[in-house]
Amino acid sequence: MISNSQLRSEARISLGNGKWGIAIGGFLIYFIITQAIGLIPIIGPIGNILLGGPFAVGLMYFYLKISRDEQVEIEDLFLAFKNKNQFLASLVAFLLIIALVVPTLIVSLIIWIFLIIGKDSIEKFIESIGQFSGNLNAFNIQTEFPLYEPNVIDSISNDPNWMVIILGFILVILIPLIYISLSVSQVFFIIADNENISGLEAFKKSWILMKNQKLNLFLLQLSFIGWVILSILTLFLGFIFLNPYIYTSYAKFFDNLK
Repeated sequence: MISNSQLRSEARISLGNGKWGIAIGGFLIYFIITQAIGLIPIIGPIGNILLGGPFAVGLMYFYLKISRDEQVEIEDLFLAFKNKNQFLASLVAFLLIIALVVPTLIVSLIIWIFLIIGKDSIEKFIESIGQFSGNLNAFNIQTEFPLYEPNVIDSISNDPNWMVIILGFILVILIPLIYISLSVSQVFFIIADNENISGLEAFKKSWILMKNQKLNLFLLQLSFIGWVILSILTLFLGFIFLNPYIYTSYAKFFDNLK
């Protein structure tokens, strides 16, 4: 595996071979379409779930071709919409990722909350719910709401231990999510690079490929922090140039995994 600095250098060379314009244009088209879908009332979130995977495959294919110094076209962004197997594979892979991330996030949040408010506060909270439920009936709803008893609120809000809160967030929520995201990071590259692979196979293959490479990818991601901060300072306009650079570097990383 070559160094991250070399990966970034090779990415800049590939983009510098007359590809900056189309790389930026491709990213903007992808961004506008996916954001527009998400803004559609009611069906937007469903559209993102159904089409998020196929669009991700197209984006990865687009930057793989740039990374490999191949002829690239805007229509490459829609690769998965022209191939039934890649569409289904990307949809299945996207759903698998959601099925893994969402329960992990829920469990992590529950553990984190438990660490913050403590066992005693949770027991008081549960007891208050029971009291509230007992006060409700079909003909008489009590005005008292035990969940707002001062001793319950005070036990949660007074003197928060910020060290526990921050450290707990990092250990219980952030690290598991980073681990999962790194493990499945190559899924859409794999589908883009193999039109016959299934979503489940791509999911498994990404997990295997990243077994000993998660730290390398994480360090590659961290190496862009300075550029991210600079892009924010330019009122986010810098991301128009930064994202193509990042995706091309990720494509280089993928090709060096195989």
